[in-house]
Amino acid sequence: MAIIRFEKESDKQSYLAWREQNPKGYVLNINTWNPKATTYKNIIHKASWCSSLDTPPAANRDRPITPEHPKLCSTDIHELESEMKINDLPYKLCGLCRPKIY
Repeated sequence: MAIIRFEKESDKQSYLAWREQNPKGYVLNINTWNPKATTYKNIIHKASWCSSLDTPPAANRDRPITPEHPKLCSTDIHELESEMKINDLPYKLCGLCRPKIY
């Protein structure tokens, strides 16, 4: 297993295909690379269904996938958590789709 990074707007179709092919996977939505951020947090979502990913809040609808705001995907939620801990970045689990950590 490995983290797959989608970092360009041209990756959008590949990102959507990954979600469809990995319904039990997870998406880490990067909102900030700032370890001291308190307003924005990076959020882990279920790949199969999350209204936040499928219909993002108005403020994020026009935000393209970029190196500053990539989507990190994995079938292992622990890989995504480790990525955040290694980089000392704030993150939380989505309150809508409620992914579980076992």
